[in-house]
Amino acid sequence: MKYISVFLLLVASVLGEWQGCIQENQEDNKVTKGKQTPVCLNVAIDAGNWADQTSFRTYSFTPEADDYSRFIIAGSFKSLVQENAGTAQNITAFGSSQQSVSFLRMYYQKNVGVFPYLTAVIDVKDGIVQGIAWDKACIFCSNDKCAENTYGFDGEPAFPMEPTKGCFIPAEECIAEGSVNNGETENPCDLKLHVVWTGTDANGKYLTSSSKRFSAFNPKQVRDQLKDAFDKLKDSVNVRKK
Repeated sequence: MKYISVFLLLVASVLGEWQGCIQENQEDNKVTKGKQTPVCLNVAIDAGNWADQTSFRTYSFTPEADDYSRFIIAGSFKSLVQENAGTAQNITAFGSSQQSVSFLRMYYQKNVGVFPYLTAVIDVKDGIVQGIAWDKACIFCSNDKCAENTYGFDGEPAFPMEPTKGCFIPAEECIAEGSVNNGETENPCDLKLHVVWTGTDANGKYLTSSSKRFSAFNPKQVRDQLKDAFDKLKDSVNVRKK
């Protein structure tokens, strides 16, 4: 509990007047099964310690609560990594919904590569988000491409009671694998966010989509799901700068 309290204090000191991830002009932002609920992915370049960071990008989505949802930040490898090549040392991200936030995950680390896979498990009680945990991500790769990838807002490695590792792809492989589909560049290293839910909604209904998270399947099933998803249209996102 002490560690969690310190983490929350760091979040408050770093994000300051941050209003959370909510739907504007909506009185009741409680999670209701089957209704759209805001989920945000917040990304910053070279934010070792977020207390020293003055700006970040927020990608906002409104998936239906308890649906297994997948979002691709189209062109993110190009806009975040390639266009900052030679200057960016790292790119970090955290998930948020209502007033809850996750720990940080590295999207890009200069001496390692790109960590494109994120699955947020959103825990809800009576429609109020209690917390956001990252699911296991090493199911996407072999052991030699699996590394610790969870950090506090002070930039220090964190080891909470949740999965902390993720799969990375060397940046040079990302560039080589980029392809053109329907006139648009599609890159497997673009940042992806999968969202699943657990707990109870505003009406007391159980949220069960966490059973669909990737760690619940074997590696072959995961590969098949990824291939099928890549053949579908990219999801649209709204981007705003903070």
